[in-house]
Amino acid sequence: MKIEWLYEAQREYHDFLTYFHTMVGEKYARRFSQRILSAVSKLEDSPQLGVLKEDTIMGKYGFRALFVGHYVCVYKIIGDIVYIYHLADARKNYICHIFGME
Repeated sequence: MKIEWLYEAQREYHDFLTYFHTMVGEKYARRFSQRILSAVSKLEDSPQLGVLKEDTIMGKYGFRALFVGHYVCVYKIIGDIVYIYHLADARKNYICHIFGME
């Protein structure tokens, strides 16, 4: 499988990196980056690793959630590509964040 980060997910990832680098330092930003990228890279071999809750609105459309510590990576498998749609803080109502209802 190939992994493709969509624009919104790239922006969210970079926003988190900027925040961590500014607020807690480069070491923590690097650790965050390594954890996220390592978890996402596992989707190449195991694309169904993330949770698919078919009884939710996101699940009905095939979106999966890969939880990495306090963060969630929302993705969808289409053909032989894993599309990363969003990266959000799972401690917050990330569904509202994704749909812009904050």
